[in-house]
Amino acid sequence: MTALPFGRPAAGAHQSAPALAPSAVALDRFVTASPGLREPRIARKVPGLLTLPELKDLARDRRAEGHFVLDQSAGDIDEVGQPLAPAFLAWIPEARQGLIAAGVDALRPVRGQAYDFTAAYQRQYPKILDAIGRSFGIRRTPFAGLQTLSGRNVLDFTLRGLLARAGDPDRPALILDPLAWSGYRPLARDLGITLVHLPALPGNGLGATAAGLTEALDFAVGQGLQPIGALSVVPSNPSGVGIEASELRSYVETAAARDVPVLLDAFYSPLAPEGHADAVHLGWLERVLAPEALALLGVVVGETKVTSSQNKTASLIWMAPAGHEAAAGTIVATASARMTTTNSYPRPREALVAWALHTFAGGVHAAMGPRYDALDQARHLMRSAADDLGLPLSIGGSFYGTLALVDADGASLIRDEHGRPVTDPAAISQVLIERFGLVGAPGPMFSSAPEAACMLRLTAAVSLEEVTSLRRVFERLQSEAG
Repeated sequence: MTALPFGRPAAGAHQSAPALAPSAVALDRFVTASPGLREPRIARKVPGLLTLPELKDLARDRRAEGHFVLDQSAGDIDEVGQPLAPAFLAWIPEARQGLIAAGVDALRPVRGQAYDFTAAYQRQYPKILDAIGRSFGIRRTPFAGLQTLSGRNVLDFTLRGLLARAGDPDRPALILDPLAWSGYRPLARDLGITLVHLPALPGNGLGATAAGLTEALDFAVGQGLQPIGALSVVPSNPSGVGIEASELRSYVETAAARDVPVLLDAFYSPLAPEGHADAVHLGWLERVLAPEALALLGVVVGETKVTSSQNKTASLIWMAPAGHEAAAGTIVATASARMTTTNSYPRPREALVAWALHTFAGGVHAAMGPRYDALDQARHLMRSAADDLGLPLSIGGSFYGTLALVDADGASLIRDEHGRPVTDPAAISQVLIERFGLVGAPGPMFSSAPEAACMLRLTAAVSLEEVTSLRRVFERLQSEAG
């Protein structure tokens, strides 16, 4: 294979308007020259790599031992070091009173309890779930859903619903983005589901496409698998990219033509610059999709992700247009039964905050206030660093992005003591930690393609000083690689 240049384009080279940033040009060239990324692939765990929680623990341990640490392992939004907007914090008790007045008695304050809430057993808060759905732009289409206490719960429950809807096949498969969050792997493993990645297509970076979905579905069937659904993260974890409305429409219609439900993981949509409703396009999709296609569309949301990664609710919303309620009925009923089995009902405090976020007059970004501003500044600073250095970077509307640590010929920037490129994923991770203090999530966590070995997930949920330190690491890598 002839190596293609991955750095910035030559001076004076013609580019069509609007000009792509150097990092975007480099990323497209990286994808073009990466045959492994351009093919559908079955997700496989790479031996020797630490998990995300293990990396987080390692970062904390090394810092406690006095080592310099750039922790890019996993981000909690609070790590940007900025508070939520005071007006939003003042709105939470007002929102509580509004819900109480609307008949949600379980939120009445009580005395003599540790948590200031009644001890009454409350499985669901229908008014809160309805407010979340409406905030995503759903106006006229009925939907079914449930709210639970964590993202992994809602994904596990929904996967069980997709299995039930498909008749519990012997060899089920779930189609994922070209790069996808590593947390799907243990969930799928426990349910006997094979994960299949979409191909990354040149010109579209690392995003999901209808053309890629067709390839992945054909590949899965060719492997003797039965696709039970297609899952896309909007915007992506780990690449940060979203999906255009027209492309998403084609994606859903392509899946529906083959009787494959589409699940959108919209946990990071409240962080998208355009806002969660425009990032996920549900309001537009309910107007343009035929009812039989709309009925195969669901979304999972972690509506309090912007306040905490640990203390949050997570909801499933499945579209149920009149006369086409079967998919929603089976998926949500199965999920609800599992929620009952595990007693994973939403806790009142987190449910209240979810309601407050989606009814705050200024919207979610205004509710975040300084926290959103700091996150957005970090995203821009990361993008500027990659642009200046000509490194392939995909970063968009979540707080994650993915960088390819490669030189102008596509070779790894990570070098051993003899100056030779390091390509083993575990060895790359070790070099970054021991030589640079960079504890990051390696690309093979998110893709089984060989080219993912040189990729690293970045989190913008850090201080601006840490982003500047990251840039210095990338400059050192380029300098030492010559």
